[in-house]
Amino acid sequence: MKRSYFKIRGKFDFSPHRFEIGNPLVQTWYFNQNHLFKKIYSLAASDYAAFYDYHIQHFLIENPNQQQSFFEHLSRITSQRIAYYKMQDPYSSKQKTFQSNLIKLESFQSFLRSIDRWHLFEPLESVIAEKNRLIDQLTAENAVLKEQVKVMNEYETTEKINIVENHLGTLIDLIQQIQLLKLPSEDRKLLNVQAKSAWYKMISRYFLHGGKPIPIETARNYFSGKDNEITVKGTKVKNDHKLFKIN
Repeated sequence: MKRSYFKIRGKFDFSPHRFEIGNPLVQTWYFNQNHLFKKIYSLAASDYAAFYDYHIQHFLIENPNQQQSFFEHLSRITSQRIAYYKMQDPYSSKQKTFQSNLIKLESFQSFLRSIDRWHLFEPLESVIAEKNRLIDQLTAENAVLKEQVKVMNEYETTEKINIVENHLGTLIDLIQQIQLLKLPSEDRKLLNVQAKSAWYKMISRYFLHGGKPIPIETARNYFSGKDNEITVKGTKVKNDHKLFKIN
Protein backbone atom coordinates (compact mmCIF):
# COMPACT_ATOMS: atom_id res chain seq x y z
CA MET A 1 0.00 0.00 0.00
CA LYS A 2 1.36 3.38 -1.01
CA ARG A 3 1.87 6.04 1.63
CA SER A 4 -0.64 8.86 1.48
CA TYR A 5 1.72 11.83 1.76
CA PHE A 6 -0.82 14.43 0.67
CA LYS A 7 -4.47 15.11 1.38
CA ILE A 8 -6.45 14.10 -1.71
CA ARG A 9 -9.88 15.59 -2.30
CA GLY A 10 -12.74 13.12 -2.10
CA LYS A 11 -14.43 11.72 -5.17
CA PHE A 12 -17.32 13.94 -6.27
CA ASP A 13 -16.22 16.51 -3.69
CA PHE A 14 -16.77 19.81 -5.44
CA SER A 15 -16.14 21.97 -2.35
CA PRO A 16 -12.71 20.81 -1.13
CA HIS A 17 -10.33 22.57 1.24
CA ARG A 18 -8.30 25.01 -0.82
CA PHE A 19 -5.08 23.06 -0.16
CA GLU A 20 -6.43 19.62 -1.10
CA ILE A 21 -5.18 18.16 -4.35
CA GLY A 22 -6.69 15.85 -6.94
CA ASN A 23 -9.58 15.51 -9.33
CA PRO A 24 -13.15 15.02 -8.10
CA LEU A 25 -13.93 12.59 -10.93
CA VAL A 26 -10.74 10.66 -11.77
CA GLN A 27 -8.87 9.24 -8.76
CA THR A 28 -5.50 7.63 -9.53
CA TRP A 29 -2.14 7.41 -7.78
CA TYR A 30 -0.28 8.02 -11.03
CA PHE A 31 -1.36 11.63 -11.35
CA ASN A 32 -1.19 12.72 -7.69
CA GLN A 33 2.21 14.37 -8.17
CA ASN A 34 0.89 16.30 -11.16
CA HIS A 35 -2.06 17.49 -9.07
CA LEU A 36 0.32 18.43 -6.24
CA PHE A 37 2.47 20.62 -8.46
CA LYS A 38 -0.53 22.09 -10.22
CA LYS A 39 -1.68 23.24 -6.80
CA ILE A 40 1.76 24.65 -5.97
CA TYR A 41 1.81 26.63 -9.23
CA SER A 42 -1.38 28.36 -8.12
CA LEU A 43 -0.14 29.34 -4.65
CA ALA A 44 1.29 32.64 -3.55
CA ALA A 45 4.58 32.41 -1.68
CA SER A 46 2.78 33.57 1.47
CA ASP A 47 0.67 30.38 1.34
CA TYR A 48 3.60 27.93 1.29
CA ALA A 49 3.88 27.50 5.06
CA ALA A 50 0.15 26.91 5.54
CA PHE A 51 0.06 24.53 2.56
CA TYR A 52 3.00 22.55 3.92
CA ASP A 53 1.49 22.39 7.41
CA TYR A 54 -1.90 21.25 6.06
CA HIS A 55 -0.41 18.25 4.27
CA ILE A 56 2.16 17.22 6.86
CA GLN A 57 -0.55 17.16 9.54
CA HIS A 58 -2.54 14.80 7.31
CA PHE A 59 0.56 12.62 6.82
CA LEU A 60 1.41 12.49 10.54
CA ILE A 61 -2.00 11.06 11.46
CA GLU A 62 -0.97 7.74 9.92
CA ASN A 63 2.78 8.25 10.31
CA PRO A 64 3.51 9.86 13.70
CA ASN A 65 6.98 11.29 14.29
CA GLN A 66 7.84 11.01 10.59
CA GLN A 67 8.33 14.71 9.83
CA GLN A 68 11.68 14.06 8.19
CA SER A 69 10.24 11.38 5.92
CA PHE A 70 7.56 13.79 4.67
CA PHE A 71 10.09 16.58 4.15
CA GLU A 72 12.49 14.28 2.30
CA HIS A 73 9.73 13.03 -0.01
CA LEU A 74 8.40 16.49 -0.86
CA SER A 75 11.90 17.90 -1.33
CA ARG A 76 12.94 15.00 -3.57
CA ILE A 77 9.98 15.13 -5.93
CA THR A 78 10.23 18.94 -6.11
CA SER A 79 13.90 18.68 -7.10
CA GLN A 80 13.02 16.03 -9.68
CA ARG A 81 10.33 18.21 -11.21
CA ILE A 82 12.69 21.19 -11.34
CA ALA A 83 15.29 19.01 -13.10
CA TYR A 84 12.62 17.88 -15.56
CA TYR A 85 11.76 21.45 -16.58
CA LYS A 86 15.41 22.42 -16.94
CA MET A 87 15.88 19.58 -19.43
CA GLN A 88 13.08 20.71 -21.73
CA ASP A 89 13.70 22.05 -25.21
CA PRO A 90 14.12 25.85 -24.87
CA TYR A 91 12.49 26.21 -28.32
CA SER A 92 9.41 24.19 -27.41
CA SER A 93 6.03 25.84 -27.88
CA LYS A 94 5.39 25.08 -24.20
CA GLN A 95 8.54 26.80 -23.01
CA LYS A 96 6.64 29.77 -21.59
CA THR A 97 4.59 27.42 -19.40
CA PHE A 98 7.70 25.45 -18.47
CA GLN A 99 9.51 28.60 -17.37
CA SER A 100 6.54 29.82 -15.36
CA ASN A 101 6.27 26.48 -13.57
CA LEU A 102 10.02 26.36 -13.00
CA ILE A 103 10.01 29.79 -11.35
CA LYS A 104 7.17 28.68 -9.07
CA LEU A 105 8.92 25.46 -8.13
CA GLU A 106 12.21 27.19 -7.39
CA SER A 107 10.34 29.63 -5.18
CA PHE A 108 8.70 26.71 -3.34
CA GLN A 109 12.06 24.97 -3.06
CA SER A 110 13.51 28.09 -1.44
CA PHE A 111 10.77 27.84 1.15
CA LEU A 112 11.70 24.20 1.78
CA ARG A 113 15.33 25.22 2.24
CA SER A 114 14.26 27.76 4.85
CA ILE A 115 12.63 25.07 7.02
CA ASP A 116 15.24 22.37 6.39
CA ARG A 117 16.27 21.35 9.91
CA TRP A 118 17.76 18.08 8.64
CA HIS A 119 20.29 19.82 6.36
CA LEU A 120 19.10 17.84 3.33
CA PHE A 121 19.86 20.66 0.92
CA GLU A 122 23.35 21.36 2.23
CA PRO A 123 26.41 19.55 0.86
CA LEU A 124 27.76 16.97 3.31
CA GLU A 125 31.04 18.90 3.56
CA SER A 126 29.18 22.02 4.72
CA VAL A 127 27.26 20.09 7.35
CA ILE A 128 30.44 18.48 8.68
CA ALA A 129 32.28 21.81 8.70
CA GLU A 130 29.45 23.49 10.61
CA LYS A 131 29.29 20.67 13.17
CA ASN A 132 33.08 20.78 13.60
CA ARG A 133 32.89 24.55 14.14
CA LEU A 134 30.20 24.04 16.76
CA ILE A 135 32.24 21.30 18.46
CA ASP A 136 35.29 23.59 18.59
CA GLN A 137 33.16 26.41 20.04
CA LEU A 138 31.63 24.15 22.70
CA THR A 139 35.05 22.67 23.54
CA ALA A 140 36.47 26.17 24.09
CA GLU A 141 33.48 27.19 26.21
CA ASN A 142 33.77 23.98 28.22
CA ALA A 143 37.46 24.69 28.93
CA VAL A 144 36.59 28.19 30.18
CA LEU A 145 33.83 26.83 32.42
CA LYS A 146 36.14 24.16 33.83
CA GLU A 147 38.69 26.80 34.71
CA GLN A 148 36.01 28.93 36.37
CA VAL A 149 34.83 25.95 38.41
CA LYS A 150 38.42 25.20 39.41
CA VAL A 151 38.90 28.77 40.67
CA MET A 152 35.58 28.73 42.52
CA ASN A 153 36.40 25.41 44.17
CA GLU A 154 39.45 26.98 45.77
CA TYR A 155 37.06 29.02 47.92
CA GLU A 156 34.83 26.09 48.85
CA THR A 157 35.02 24.48 52.29
CA THR A 158 34.44 20.88 53.29
CA GLU A 159 32.39 22.02 56.26
CA LYS A 160 30.18 25.03 57.03
CA ILE A 161 30.09 27.07 60.24
CA ASN A 162 27.14 25.98 62.36
CA ILE A 163 25.07 28.56 64.27
CA VAL A 164 23.42 27.28 67.43
CA GLU A 165 19.74 26.60 66.84
CA ASN A 166 17.43 29.61 67.31
CA HIS A 167 20.36 32.05 67.19
CA LEU A 168 20.53 33.00 63.51
CA GLY A 169 19.36 36.45 64.62
CA THR A 170 22.35 36.72 66.99
CA LEU A 171 24.80 36.29 64.10
CA ILE A 172 22.79 38.72 61.95
CA ASP A 173 22.92 41.30 64.76
CA LEU A 174 26.71 41.01 64.97
CA ILE A 175 27.08 41.41 61.19
CA GLN A 176 24.80 44.43 61.24
CA GLN A 177 26.95 45.98 63.96
CA ILE A 178 30.10 45.25 61.96
CA GLN A 179 28.58 47.07 58.97
CA LEU A 180 28.38 50.28 61.03
CA LEU A 181 31.87 50.21 62.58
CA LYS A 182 34.02 53.26 61.85
CA LEU A 183 37.76 53.72 62.15
CA PRO A 184 38.66 55.47 65.46
CA SER A 185 40.77 58.23 63.89
CA GLU A 186 38.74 58.73 60.73
CA ASP A 187 35.12 59.28 59.88
CA ARG A 188 35.08 56.29 57.56
CA LYS A 189 33.43 52.88 57.83
CA LEU A 190 35.75 49.97 58.29
CA LEU A 191 33.83 47.89 55.74
CA ASN A 192 32.17 49.13 52.56
CA VAL A 193 30.08 47.39 49.95
CA GLN A 194 27.46 48.83 47.62
CA ALA A 195 25.06 45.87 47.58
CA LYS A 196 23.71 44.03 50.61
CA SER A 197 23.82 40.76 48.66
CA ALA A 198 27.44 40.13 49.68
CA TRP A 199 26.35 39.78 53.31
CA TYR A 200 23.32 37.54 52.97
CA LYS A 201 24.91 35.36 50.28
CA MET A 202 27.93 34.85 52.54
CA ILE A 203 25.64 33.75 55.39
CA SER A 204 23.61 31.39 53.19
CA ARG A 205 26.71 29.88 51.56
CA TYR A 206 29.06 29.41 54.50
CA PHE A 207 26.80 28.99 57.55
CA LEU A 208 24.31 26.43 58.83
CA HIS A 209 21.56 27.13 61.34
CA GLY A 210 20.98 24.27 63.77
CA GLY A 211 22.80 21.99 61.34
CA LYS A 212 20.50 22.94 58.44
CA PRO A 213 21.13 25.10 55.34
CA ILE A 214 20.01 28.72 55.50
CA PRO A 215 17.77 29.58 52.52
CA ILE A 216 19.06 32.66 50.72
CA GLU A 217 15.61 34.29 50.99
CA THR A 218 15.72 33.88 54.78
CA ALA A 219 19.09 35.60 54.99
CA ARG A 220 18.08 38.30 52.49
CA ASN A 221 15.11 39.39 54.59
CA TYR A 222 17.44 40.62 57.34
CA PHE A 223 19.15 42.98 54.86
CA SER A 224 16.11 44.41 53.09
CA GLY A 225 16.54 48.06 54.15
CA LYS A 226 19.15 50.80 54.11
CA ASP A 227 21.75 50.90 56.91
CA ASN A 228 20.10 48.01 58.77
CA GLU A 229 16.63 49.53 58.59
CA ILE A 230 14.01 46.86 58.06
CA THR A 231 11.33 47.20 55.39
CA VAL A 232 7.75 46.03 55.83
CA LYS A 233 8.57 42.67 54.25
CA GLY A 234 11.90 42.34 56.04
CA THR A 235 12.85 40.40 59.19
CA LYS A 236 13.93 42.27 62.31
CA VAL A 237 16.35 40.75 64.82
CA LYS A 238 14.50 40.12 68.08
CA ASN A 239 15.78 41.96 71.15
CA ASP A 240 16.43 38.73 73.04
CA HIS A 241 18.78 37.64 70.24
CA LYS A 242 20.94 40.77 70.61
CA LEU A 243 23.36 39.20 73.08
CA PHE A 244 26.62 40.98 72.19
CA LYS A 245 27.75 44.57 71.80
CA ILE A 246 30.76 45.38 69.63
CA ASN A 247 32.69 48.34 71.03
